Amino acid sequence: MNWSNLSYKLGLGTWQMGGDHVINGIPMGWDAMNESTAVEILLTAIKSGIQFIDTADSYGQGQAELYIGQAIKVHKKDADWDRSKLMICTKFGNRVLDDGTMVQDFSPEYLVKAVDASLARLSCDYLDILLFHSPPENFDWENYDRGPLNELVRAGKIREYGVSSKSVYGAKSVMDAEFGTVIEVIFNVLDRRVDTVLGNHPSRNRYHVIGRVPLASGFLTDKVFLKNSSLFGGGYRSKIPDRDVHWFMESANKLAFLSEMKGGLTGNSLAYCLQSDCIDVVIPGVKDLSQLNAHLKALDIPELSEDVIKKIADAIPSVPVWWLPT
Repeated sequence: MNWSNLSYKLGLGTWQMGGDHVINGIPMGWDAMNESTAVEILLTAIKSGIQFIDTADSYGQGQAELYIGQAIKVHKKDADWDRSKLMICTKFGNRVLDDGTMVQDFSPEYLVKAVDASLARLSCDYLDILLFHSPPENFDWENYDRGPLNELVRAGKIREYGVSSKSVYGAKSVMDAEFGTVIEVIFNVLDRRVDTVLGNHPSRNRYHVIGRVPLASGFLTDKVFLKNSSLFGGGYRSKIPDRDVHWFMESANKLAFLSEMKGGLTGNSLAYCLQSDCIDVVIPGVKDLSQLNAHLKALDIPELSEDVIKKIADAIPSVPVWWLPT
């Protein structure tokens, strides 16, 4: 399907569907999620009009992709099934060795194997988008052999490709090299650097931009007003440095005025992303149907006024200095 045919900019992230994934004692996922819950979320999202599904082969070592594949198998039985109305985006490059060690591998050989494996798990004949998953910030995009990628496009296995960057600066280097046509990058009310770093890039019009982590890993929820950092310590969040946790909580509390508006802090934070001109689709993750329904309600929030946008910028003028390049 074409980007212009998306019904709206709300997509679905599926990192949570990888479950409580642990590699060598390090949490790489969230809470456990069974197949029935995941399939119910996916089918409800699709029937509610969500067309963009983002995943990765490393989410639960393929578990999230398998759950999506199961949902697709169920949906194929419906009279209104139409694969062309879905955009499925997955990522590759993080693989686990036999000894349990996770390494990054973006070699042409692994690329082809990864695509075939993802297609099998997803029960699909093609991927709308294939992204490199969090490659090093200094990755040599200029000299990377794009031949195998273009061959996958010609073979009909992928429609387009790009990069899910660790930071907006990594995304800029992708744009500098004009590699691919899709970029996935962090964007939320606390971290708005996509607009300033990428917005005026000479190659900006070449790319569609996927906004990930729109709720700042869950810190843009009302429980942040309890000012209890232990509420944010589970799963992957346990890896977040303490000073970042404190900054997230302090900054989110400065946006308390959003909680007083229709939709609350979460709804208005998500609406901010959905209404941004610099993002083409937003992919919040969910752990249950209540979160999915809350995200869907954000679509009905009226356009945020210029005064509200200014209050957000005044409250959070920038990210922490230690996030900026040296």
